[in-house]
Amino acid sequence: MGRQVLRWRVHRGASRGTTRAAPRTAAVALLAVAFLVPSPTSGQPTTTLRGRVVVAETGEGVSRAQVLVRSTQLRTYTREDGGFELELPDFGDHLHLVVVAAGFRTLEHPVDPLAVSTSQLTIGLERTLFEVPGVTVTANRGNAQPGEAPVSVAVIGGDELRRRDVTSLDEALPYAQGVTFNAGQMDIRGASGIARGVGSRVLMLVDGHRVLGGVGSAIDFGMLPILDVERIEIVKGPHSTLFGTNAMGGVVNVITRPPIDGPRTVVRGYYGIYDTPGEMSFTEERLNMQGLQIQHARRIGSADATVMFGREGSDGFRQNGDLQRWRMRAKTVFGAESLNPLELFLSWKRDDAEEFFTWRSPERPLEVDPTQLGDWIRNTDVIAGITATPIVTPLLKVQVRPQLHHVRSQNHFHDNEDFHRSTRYGTDLQVSRFTDGRHSFTTGAEAAYTSISSNFLEPTPSVTDLAVYIQDEIEFSERVRGTTGIRIDSHRASAVEDDLSLNPKVGVVFTPSERVSLRTSLSRGYRAPSVAEQYSSTKVFGFRVVPNLELRGESAWAGEVGATVSPTNRLWFDAGLFWSEYEGLIEVSGAPGQVLTFQFRNVSEARVRGLDLGAQFGLIPGKLNLQGTYLFLDTRDHATERPLVYRSTHNLTTTLSGWADRVALDVRYRSRAEQVLAFPLDERGDITVVDLRMNTTVRDMDIQAKIANLLQAEYVDVQERNPGATRSFRITVTSRF
Repeated sequence: MGRQVLRWRVHRGASRGTTRAAPRTAAVALLAVAFLVPSPTSGQPTTTLRGRVVVAETGEGVSRAQVLVRSTQLRTYTREDGGFELELPDFGDHLHLVVVAAGFRTLEHPVDPLAVSTSQLTIGLERTLFEVPGVTVTANRGNAQPGEAPVSVAVIGGDELRRRDVTSLDEALPYAQGVTFNAGQMDIRGASGIARGVGSRVLMLVDGHRVLGGVGSAIDFGMLPILDVERIEIVKGPHSTLFGTNAMGGVVNVITRPPIDGPRTVVRGYYGIYDTPGEMSFTEERLNMQGLQIQHARRIGSADATVMFGREGSDGFRQNGDLQRWRMRAKTVFGAESLNPLELFLSWKRDDAEEFFTWRSPERPLEVDPTQLGDWIRNTDVIAGITATPIVTPLLKVQVRPQLHHVRSQNHFHDNEDFHRSTRYGTDLQVSRFTDGRHSFTTGAEAAYTSISSNFLEPTPSVTDLAVYIQDEIEFSERVRGTTGIRIDSHRASAVEDDLSLNPKVGVVFTPSERVSLRTSLSRGYRAPSVAEQYSSTKVFGFRVVPNLELRGESAWAGEVGATVSPTNRLWFDAGLFWSEYEGLIEVSGAPGQVLTFQFRNVSEARVRGLDLGAQFGLIPGKLNLQGTYLFLDTRDHATERPLVYRSTHNLTTTLSGWADRVALDVRYRSRAEQVLAFPLDERGDITVVDLRMNTTVRDMDIQAKIANLLQAEYVDVQERNPGATRSFRITVTSRF
């Protein structure tokens, strides 16, 4: 029968009673895990460790550095002057601090526990010429130093985001190692093609909270923060063992900075224009873009709070491309510098966006068919969540993340007025335990219930997702670490069969020296079909889409071997060889026996293998740096023996920056997609886009200028009959006070 996959299915038929019982079942599952958690030892003596993290060369304090106790869950952040305090229990004679800060080399510092109460530590960090990945929390659901995770991880720091002058995170993510974008849809290592906002194979998180829509399960980059991002962690390859459905291609976790710097206000505004070639122009008006964001952070009583308001608008570079966006984000942290912080956040966003489906003709690529002119859609999202850490000791950490995500979407199209409303109630309980110094166990449970109302889903479903997982990180020696884990996911939706998916993983890391790390892993990924894929009954741009209640989840087995090497402070290099086998991939296909009618079906068994490279090189210290990524993809649809659609064999990015990034040149290249879905006879070719960035500082203001598509390349943006963006000019001014 080929690959054996554990997936139990029970035909539900009428399942109203089961649906009503879902919240109760979820609560029981979470409580069952909670009862396994032992109580922390009361009355345990503690010692306050005081210290200061400084720049080794100058003695200047380093703010916002992370100070962690190795092999525990204890950590804190440094203040503006570099000072920190950390409550420590009795460790005996074993205590190592790990200090991580952007722009500095990660340092492990041994500490004598007998001396910590009588003197203040001073820890000097060595500057690096470029940012390299520091401690990550996504790869293992806990603190992991560079080279300790058996999977490939790419990191984009907050400073890099600011230097790249982006208005949305999808402008920066294409420069992350292993990441490409297909007509706006994020793809990691060739796992995804194009689904026009339905069913992402990349799981997007913000501070560990899921931010995919309830009906389409797609990434909405308008919901992601910009101004207070500390870093973005991209975990590549199937990672469903810890994160469940949608983590088929990888996981992206946007981590925001703790508001611990005292009162601060940031105002960021930008204005830009599109330079449309005369022969392609469709209007006499100047097409422009503009945006304004205001963020304020301060301490209120015992809480540190951050509030952001933003307004953005764009005419777009093509007809029917107008976008108007309003958004608000608030985050409050009680005890931000303590071991038991309590975080609360609320995000709200509303988009009014016109829709461009395909061009009018090859001669008029920036225009739409007159019947589609004026089609637009309104999307409103609200996400509220809590991250509570009620228990933290050297050997135990308990974390709970309840969340509510409400989505309202309304089409105003010439051929449909489809709408949907969805509310997802979810929670995640995670318990991390250290035992004998060799084992670190992470166990947990997740539960979610989604209620939906709609006029285009048949039937209108409700969805319940339950999961339990466990992971063991084993330290065989100082140089060899292993990881093994397993997760069971239960996916239930109205009127269809249930799915029960088992997702294991195993990995090993070998670090022969502090500058070399070797890794290998094998894991399984799973994605349940989105509600839109399974239940849609509508008409879109002349095509009829019908439900498929027989649609099942898709899965993948993936393995990789990789290495990270930093032979000198001027060179950093990472490479990964990967191989994935996909089963039951969900794609749009013709409905059996129906003309010009489509539905989502399990139609593909496929293979994706390739090479993922990343490098940073300080060509002239302090004056000229080179950063690059290269992704080679060899894909195959086993049914047709052809490459998978919308994948490019060669994908390359480079950034040449000079004088502390005062001037930078960004280049993106991808080879011609060998296969496409709808119009295979259309002419298509390689894509090369060059951007130029410049910035300077005047008093307290950062002034940035960006010319996107500097060489005015004319190209199809991967998807047929969708032109790429024309050249644009943008000025951004950021003031902090």
